[in-house]
Amino acid sequence: MTPSVFDMSSSPFKLLLAIFFLKIINTEKITFKNVTLFEQRSQTETTVVASDNLKKNIISGEEVSVSVTGDVYTLYEKSVYDIPNLKILILSQLRLQEIEPGAFGSLPLLKYLALNDNRLSEIRTGTFSNLNVSYIDLSRNSLDRLEPGAFKNVTLRYLGFAANKLYEFPNGVFENVTIEKLNLEMNKVHTIAPNSLSRISLQHLILTGNHLKQINPEAFNIPELTVLKLNYNMIKILRPGDLKNLPQLNNLTLANNQLNEIPEGVFNNTKITHLGLLFNEINTIAPKALDDMKRLKVLDFSKNNVSQWDDNWLSGSSNLVLLSARDNQIVRLPDEAFTNYPRLTLLDLQDNKIRKISTKAFHGLERVDNLLLCCNEIDSWSFDLLANVSVGSIDLSLNKMRCIEEDLDKVFENVDNLVELFDNPWEDECGEKIEEFMEKKNNAYFSKLRVK
Repeated sequence: MTPSVFDMSSSPFKLLLAIFFLKIINTEKITFKNVTLFEQRSQTETTVVASDNLKKNIISGEEVSVSVTGDVYTLYEKSVYDIPNLKILILSQLRLQEIEPGAFGSLPLLKYLALNDNRLSEIRTGTFSNLNVSYIDLSRNSLDRLEPGAFKNVTLRYLGFAANKLYEFPNGVFENVTIEKLNLEMNKVHTIAPNSLSRISLQHLILTGNHLKQINPEAFNIPELTVLKLNYNMIKILRPGDLKNLPQLNNLTLANNQLNEIPEGVFNNTKITHLGLLFNEINTIAPKALDDMKRLKVLDFSKNNVSQWDDNWLSGSSNLVLLSARDNQIVRLPDEAFTNYPRLTLLDLQDNKIRKISTKAFHGLERVDNLLLCCNEIDSWSFDLLANVSVGSIDLSLNKMRCIEEDLDKVFENVDNLVELFDNPWEDECGEKIEEFMEKKNNAYFSKLRVK
């Protein structure tokens, strides 16, 4: 008896069934459906109806830079594989939700991989392994989980996780990895596992805009780190030894935290050249807190609550050239206030409450290019204040001076360029004298000076 084609036990039916299921399986593994590829060098667009591997849609030969537009929900295994001439790949804004381990491979020329602005929630073990890529951008996804071994045997100039949902940074994410710059800003990181970053060669770490409350030396055990940005966190206390495992650190910013004191033993004898402490609540800087910072060149503790200037600060830190303490509560500058750092070229003390400046306050300074004393409560100024220091420009605007009785040429003879005296409550006759001096000194630059 001849079997019917509808007989489920017949060979033809089994063959049709196999083909049907094979098509379903293959359809499920198609990564690129109804997307557009744009090749930058040739300025050409290609429409991809259905493809499981990007290679099938890229012309071999010269190196190419490709961006994909459309919807790609999953990068399946080997979907971006064996493309020897691919240099730049942009997979941004694709609503991408998942990357299977092994999706990327055999991409010897790939240098730039953009996966930003998608919907990724995790990076699985082995996702980025044995790649020659230099730049990976995973910013603005929904990442809240990084599996151990997610990055393995890679050397990166930049790895970006900015604006995700990472709550912690666990151990084992990186295996045999070198990263020049790691960007974790604008996440929710409150914990970095001890030694989780010690196994990678990392130079630049950005943790701005997270939820860190302290600097744990076991977490920040990164021997080669040179730049650390911890702005906009919740750090309240600095403790002696917090930086002990950062021997090469030269640039540290702690702006917009909740610090109220700088104790001794945190910054002493470090290699820091740039230290930013602005926008905190600092009211106390210990007398020796900034001593023996032999490489320090830039110090900024603007926008704090410091009220007393200590002439003992920064002993052994003589290479300081830029100092900003604007917008604090400083009321007085003592004799030889800056003598420990004679190479200072910019001194910014604007927006304080300085009323009294001792006669020898600036003694010890060699040459200050910009001396900014605007917006204080200074009510008098005499020739001997600048007698022993050369100044490029000085700003004494918006103070409370009513007159400078002495010869103005003598008072400001050590100032080479501009003397700004805007908006002081000058007495009439004195105001006329000052206006005349300004026209001569600054080549009429201040001819429109408003005299009160």
